[in-house]
Amino acid sequence: MFSSGTLAPGAQKEIALSSGRPTFDDESALYSPISGKIVLEEHVSTSLFLAAFTTPFANNTNEIPYGAAVYQADVQSRLNVTSIAERVQQMDAANISVSVVSLVPVGIQGVFNKTLAIDLAAKVNDELYTNYKKSAYADRFEFFCNVALQDPAAAASELTRCVKELGGVGAMVAGYTNNGSVNEIIYLDDPMYTPFWEAVVALDVPLYIHPRMPAPDQQRAYRGYEFLSGSAYGYAAETGIHALRLMVSGLFDTYPTLQIILGHCGETLPFLLPRIDHRMRHFTRSQWPAKQTMLYYWQNNFFVTTAGVMDEGTLAETVRISGRDRVMFSVDYPFEDDVEISTWFDQLQLNTGIKQAIAYGTAKKLLKI
Repeated sequence: MFSSGTLAPGAQKEIALSSGRPTFDDESALYSPISGKIVLEEHVSTSLFLAAFTTPFANNTNEIPYGAAVYQADVQSRLNVTSIAERVQQMDAANISVSVVSLVPVGIQGVFNKTLAIDLAAKVNDELYTNYKKSAYADRFEFFCNVALQDPAAAASELTRCVKELGGVGAMVAGYTNNGSVNEIIYLDDPMYTPFWEAVVALDVPLYIHPRMPAPDQQRAYRGYEFLSGSAYGYAAETGIHALRLMVSGLFDTYPTLQIILGHCGETLPFLLPRIDHRMRHFTRSQWPAKQTMLYYWQNNFFVTTAGVMDEGTLAETVRISGRDRVMFSVDYPFEDDVEISTWFDQLQLNTGIKQAIAYGTAKKLLKI
């Protein structure tokens, strides 16, 4: 099913491309492009507040301090709304037709004050709508709504407004939500979120859970190597346990049609779930409400994107465990590079039907675009 190397007879003409960005590979690799790709984990900034950190600012809440200066400068310049034309040029070079943009994390989830979070969520949604759906490139963009989970009822109301009035295709949240301070956090399995989940299900839209670093008082294991608490490792560990909390809580028994999206080929869960179920069979069942195995929920209530992944074996195992119709191509721009990752994906010698489903077919169905 998966192989890379020599193009098959009759393949499209090979094209040499390179984005030329610093710290990304510049091999001008030959590839056979897949047109019409849709990408789902693509980030933008806002003029309203510094969304990359908590509000107010707290240390150890973003990996930015650990990044190379040239990389950070390049990324920050591409997050701004003034770079939309350049973003579209990158999409064109990578044969990406539609980019689903979202606010850079930690976003609204990192706002300590409930009232401010509610206000910012609505204003950011309006800004995304104006900047991307009312722009000259409106046909190239969709967006995920922001919600202030500091107040579940307000989050439900704003999601409903954003989807029905602004055309948002779902919501993206940056992991857990800060509840008044940097170390007071709430996960989505908390019973307080019932009004929010009811709105998500009623609207029939997915919720994308984006990673964030563990709360500062939970970072003891990373001490001395703090950079590991971010995208290199900590993001996946933090998001993986969040997803497991949702599974064992019985959430998907209550809302069987609820759909969650995770990035980065599932934040390691496709590799761990068989072992998790294998061991949980020996535990006392009264410890968790869920009625099904974790793998059952994974294959019925989760979609994954390939955002930030450039490894054939990782993708193959993700497809094997998740199912061919639950994996979607993404980049994670501008933290990753459209051309670099698209070139890697396009070179894969993969069953045409599966490749098209990953590239755009599944995203079209899930997001109704």
